[in-house]
Amino acid sequence: MALSERERRILEEIEDALERDDPKLARRVSGVASGTGRLRRLLLSGWFMVAVIVVTVALLVLAVALA
Repeated sequence: MALSERERRILEEIEDALERDDPKLARRVSGVASGTGRLRRLLLSGWFMVAVIVVTVALLVLAVALA
């Protein structure tokens, strides 16, 4: 969901205040939210983990069925 112009302005003010008050913390948290690349990798790794679990369960069911 996109932010409204007012919400973007408020967010920028909060980011500026954080940068002024605690530059070290601002650098740390800016790396977490810096772009969609990290979010994309996080989502991709989440889907990969789900796929691994599904395959594992399928193999366990197959092993029990063949036993």
